Amino acid sequence: MTSKQGKRGFTLMELLVVIAIIAMLVTVMVPVMLGFMKGRGLSMSGNNIGGFIAFARSEAMNTRQTHVIVCFEEAEDGDPGALVPLTIGPGMAVYRIDNDPGPNERTVNYVKQLDFAGQIGGSVDYAGSWKERAPRGPSTYLPDAANTRFAGKYKIVVLPNGRLIIPEDIPGYVLDTGETSQLKTDLALTDGDRFVYIDINSATGAVKRSTVLSREETGEP
Repeated sequence: MTSKQGKRGFTLMELLVVIAIIAMLVTVMVPVMLGFMKGRGLSMSGNNIGGFIAFARSEAMNTRQTHVIVCFEEAEDGDPGALVPLTIGPGMAVYRIDNDPGPNERTVNYVKQLDFAGQIGGSVDYAGSWKERAPRGPSTYLPDAANTRFAGKYKIVVLPNGRLIIPEDIPGYVLDTGETSQLKTDLALTDGDRFVYIDINSATGAVKRSTVLSREETGEP
C-alpha cells in the first residue's frame, strides 16, 4: 500500500500570506499599467493622424475635389441634417467639398472621422496651449458654405492635387530644432499629464511627431 503520510495542503496562514503578496503586486502594477496605456495612446497619435491625412489626400486626388480636415475640440453634431446623428470630438473629421452641388445635394459632405478616445486611446485631447494659439479664420480655398459651417475651427484644406493648406504653416519641421517649450507645431495633443507635438508636411502629408514629453519638459501650463 502507498502511504499518504507527508501529503498536506496549505495552511490558512500560508494562503493569507499569498493573498497579501498578490494584493500588494496588484496595487503596485495597476498604476504602472495605466500610465503605460495613457502614454501609448499619445505614442500612437502620429501614426493615426498620419493615416487619416493620407486617407484625406487619397480621397481628394481620386475624386478631384477639395476636401477639408476639421478639428473638433468638443463633442458636437458633426453632420447637421443627416438622417443619423453623428457625434464628433475630441478628434477630427474630413469633409468633401462640392462647389457645384445639385438641387438635392450639399456643398459640405461628411466622409470620415478620427475619434481620439476611440481610435487613439486614453484621454487624448488637444493641448490647452494649442487651443489658445490655433488659427481659426476662414480659408480662401473653401466656399462660404464651408467657412460658415466650420467657423471658429482649425481647418486644413486638402486640394485635389493632394497639397495641404495648413494655417500659418512653418516650412520644414519645427521638431528638427529640438525645442520642447511652446513649440509652434501644427498640432499638439495631451492626455492630461504628457504631451506630443505634431508637424505635417504640406506637400506630402507626411507626419512627424515628438517623443512623449512630460509637462516639465514642455513648459506647458
